[in-house]
Amino acid sequence: MNDERIEQLLRKTPPTPPPAGLLEKLRTDISLPRRVEARSMNPPETRPLIRRWFPALSFAAVFLACIVAIAVQTSQIAGLRHENATLQTTALSLEQLRRGNADYPRLKAEREELDRLRRDLAELQKLRPEVAQLRAQQQETDKLRAENQQLALAIQQQKHASADDDFFSRNDNALENARAKAESIACVNNLKQIGLAARIWATDNNEVFPSGWLAMTNELATPKILICPSDKGHATANDWRQFSAANVSYEFLNPNGTDNEPQVVLARCPMHNHVCLSDGSVQQLGTSRRIARNASDGRYYVLDPTPSNLDAEALGRQRNPKAEMLRRYGLPPSALPPTTNRDGSIHVEPPKPSYE
Repeated sequence: MNDERIEQLLRKTPPTPPPAGLLEKLRTDISLPRRVEARSMNPPETRPLIRRWFPALSFAAVFLACIVAIAVQTSQIAGLRHENATLQTTALSLEQLRRGNADYPRLKAEREELDRLRRDLAELQKLRPEVAQLRAQQQETDKLRAENQQLALAIQQQKHASADDDFFSRNDNALENARAKAESIACVNNLKQIGLAARIWATDNNEVFPSGWLAMTNELATPKILICPSDKGHATANDWRQFSAANVSYEFLNPNGTDNEPQVVLARCPMHNHVCLSDGSVQQLGTSRRIARNASDGRYYVLDPTPSNLDAEALGRQRNPKAEMLRRYGLPPSALPPTTNRDGSIHVEPPKPSYE
């Protein structure tokens, strides 16, 4: 048998119980030395209270400082987290603003276009009454042009149809009358353009007429319309830079006035005695009527003649309007066939020069 087998058999054997009284016998046989208490030569000293509690207080202070530091760091971390969240929200807002700013130039251009269209619409609505007046003036101009064409046609017919030298000798002033009539019509046209320009200027300046000719140069097409065709004593200015008082035939009689009183005279032609009223209309006063200044307001008005002041020429025109029509076109009254008076006698209109 080997050692391992022997050791296993010994371990399997039951333990032998100790004999009775063995423990007491060993206690009596063995004498143990007595314990001697060691006494210190110096009695223990009494330490102060603060020295005894200093370690505990130091540990408590250090622990409290750690807690405060941890709390401060925790607060700072919370603040940083809040700022981070705010920055993230701001970044999202900035991204939205960037996308919005990408459309801003387009919206700005559309807004400017809308404002321009609104201004154009306001100007269009403002110019509609002026356009209506211009259309009326155009119609009157067309009528005047038609009258000029009829006048030229009548002159040509008179030139081609008259082969008799005696006819020209009796009517040598017919061409001069026709020229004077054409100049009178052109003068009326100039006054209408002046009245229209003054009203357009007043529309843009609180319904107040300009103070003079130079104030409404933008409304007048050219300074040439300020010269009457029959005025040979004033020169015509080619442009407004050469314009002066020597280039005007007409009198501006209502400076800084208004159109509240349409019968006030705005401008007057001293050559033909034509007047332009504040409402833009033109009247041909001739020799039977005149203008006068009112002492109360300083404005000029047209004075209508009384029936007693009517001359024989006006009465003759009332009796025979056909003769007046011939005078308007520069034809002699002798070209009119004789008419019959109420008593049965033949009435022939005597040749008289035109009052205009």
